[in-house]
Amino acid sequence: MKIIGLTGGIGSGKTTVSGFFKSLGAAVFTSDTEAKIIQNTHPEAIAQQKKLFGDDIYLSDGTLDRKRVAAVVFSDETKLKALNNIIHPLVKKSFDKFLEENKDKDFVVLETAILISSGFYKFADFSVLVTADFETRISRVMSRDNATREQVLQRIKNQQQDDEIMKFCKYKIINNDINTLESQVKQILTENR
Repeated sequence: MKIIGLTGGIGSGKTTVSGFFKSLGAAVFTSDTEAKIIQNTHPEAIAQQKKLFGDDIYLSDGTLDRKRVAAVVFSDETKLKALNNIIHPLVKKSFDKFLEENKDKDFVVLETAILISSGFYKFADFSVLVTADFETRISRVMSRDNATREQVLQRIKNQQQDDEIMKFCKYKIINNDINTLESQVKQILTENR
């Protein structure tokens, strides 16, 4: 089994690319989705997040107020680090379980926006950066999240930039045209069989 780290900035199309990996037989673990589940259901994570952000950080429906958390952690690096120290080990535990459940697969994809900064790239045999033209990324996020251009630019600014991420990656997938994605994914899988 080979583990492929898959990452990219907001609007790059990581999820679309991971869908192509899945359609070609790879098992895909989406750590961002798993982190959200943990934040809303794991008793230890809930207790620690309440301690970090206050008891009222959960909405009346029992889910984490992600907008409030984001507002805090984007302006307070200490709180961001503390939150990561709560969530990352639990995500890693879930990933280990996922590997065990998919041990018959030739490839497992570990998809995460923070592959490098979380250190999760160290668990991969190699990593892949998904990228797209800057304006394409902006328009995708604006339409997907009903966000303003300024909001999207702020989110991009807060993320690690592609040239930094690429230092840790073996491959780059350019996702400007969906018609070229399958061939790019196939090439990576073929080269690593």
